[in-house]
Amino acid sequence: MIIFFHALVGMVAFIGAGALGTSFSGQINQLSTLQKWSLITTVTTIGLTAVLGLYSVAGIPGAALSLVLLVAFEYVCLFKSAKEDA
Repeated sequence: MIIFFHALVGMVAFIGAGALGTSFSGQINQLSTLQKWSLITTVTTIGLTAVLGLYSVAGIPGAALSLVLLVAFEYVCLFKSAKEDA
């Protein structure tokens, strides 16, 4: 039962980090430097925790796939500059 709750809390944290990263998508340049690094650090560490969890369950292929997805998600949400409408 404890493992179930641990997995549930981890999934909620991962979804929350995704929502946090998505909510600032395209607006990260309006944040201060400290706010930017706090956001990036939070989303990255929660994502890496999920990657390590998938490594323990699914092995190297699962961890590699989740790492690629994490990098793509962070690039799109946090680093890709928003295109301005002309």
